[in-house]
Amino acid sequence: MKYKSVVLTKKGGPEVLQITENELCPPNNGEVQIKVLACGVGRTDIAMRYGYYPFAPKKPFVPGYQIVGIIEAVGTKVKQFKIGDRVASLTVYGGYSEYIYLEPQHLVKVPENVKSEEATLLILNYVTAYQMLKRVANVQKGDKILITGASGGVGTALLDLAKLEDLNVYALASKHKHETIEKMGAFPMDYNSTNWMKLIKTKELKGLDFVFDGIAKSYIDKGFSLLKKGGKLVEFGYPSFLGMLSSLFKIMLLNSFPNGRNAEFYGISGAYKKDKSTILYDLEALLTLLKDKKIKPIISTRMPILEASEANKLLESGLVSGNIVLLASELL
Repeated sequence: MKYKSVVLTKKGGPEVLQITENELCPPNNGEVQIKVLACGVGRTDIAMRYGYYPFAPKKPFVPGYQIVGIIEAVGTKVKQFKIGDRVASLTVYGGYSEYIYLEPQHLVKVPENVKSEEATLLILNYVTAYQMLKRVANVQKGDKILITGASGGVGTALLDLAKLEDLNVYALASKHKHETIEKMGAFPMDYNSTNWMKLIKTKELKGLDFVFDGIAKSYIDKGFSLLKKGGKLVEFGYPSFLGMLSSLFKIMLLNSFPNGRNAEFYGISGAYKKDKSTILYDLEALLTLLKDKKIKPIISTRMPILEASEANKLLESGLVSGNIVLLASELL
C-alpha cells in the first residue's frame, strides 16, 4: 500500500512543494503509525520554505508543524496508546502527509467530542498564545494589552484566550479584518493609520501592561514605547532569519536600559526542546477548554492535505483572517 506526502524540495515559493508517493510500512517498535486527519498551515511553514527557520531539517523534507490523526498501527514497545486513538502532536515537520510515524512521547489524546480541524489549531497557535499569556506574561484580570498582527493564527488565538482572562485588548490589523476582531471583543486599529499609537497613549495615560508583537521590525520599538513602568513586550514574530537575529539584538538593547520595562522573545520550538512537558500539559488544558466550548478557533479555509502548495500561496497573500487547515478527504 502507498500513501502521498507534500515535500519541500528546495528553498523558494509555494511551487517548490511537490507531491510524492511513499510505501506504507509498519511502525518501528517504539512508534505509532498515524493517519493524518488535519494539519494546520502557519507562518513557520513559510519560514522553513524560504530557509530561515533554525529548527528545520535538511531538504528535502515534508513540512507541517501540527497534526491531529488516528492511530492505525502500534509498535510492539508502545503501551500508552492503541489502535483507534485520536491524537494531537506538535510535529515541527512531517504533517503535510496522509500518514506520519511518531513516538508516543510527542502525543496527546484528543477528546471524543472535539473536531479534528479545531483541535489541530490548538497545537501551535493556541499553545503559543496560552504560554505567552500565562507563563511569560502571567496576565491578570483587567490588564491592558496590545496585540499586533491580530488577525493571524496566533493573533486570533490571543484574542480568544484574552476573553477568558477578562483583558482589555487593543488589536492591530488591516482595516478589512476589523469586523472579525470586534466580534472577538477587542478594540481594532489599522496599522496603516498614523494615529494608532497616539490613540492608545490618549486612552491609556499610564501605558499598557503588555504588548504581544507578531510583526517585529519597527513594531518592537513602537510597542515597547507604549508600556507602563513594569510592563513587558513579548515578541513572537520574525520576518526572516536575519529579522529574528535583529529582533533578539533589539530586545537585548531595550532590556539594557534601566527604564522599568522589559522585553522577551518567545518561540515554541525552543520551548519544546527545553521542556516539552509544559507544552503537552498546556495542550491538554486547551483541549479541555475546546471540549467545554470555552474557546473557538477561527477557520477561514479548509483544503485537502495534498493541496498544501495552494494553501501556502493563500496564506502568503495576506488575505486570510484566522487559519487555514488541511484535511483528509473524509473530513471535507
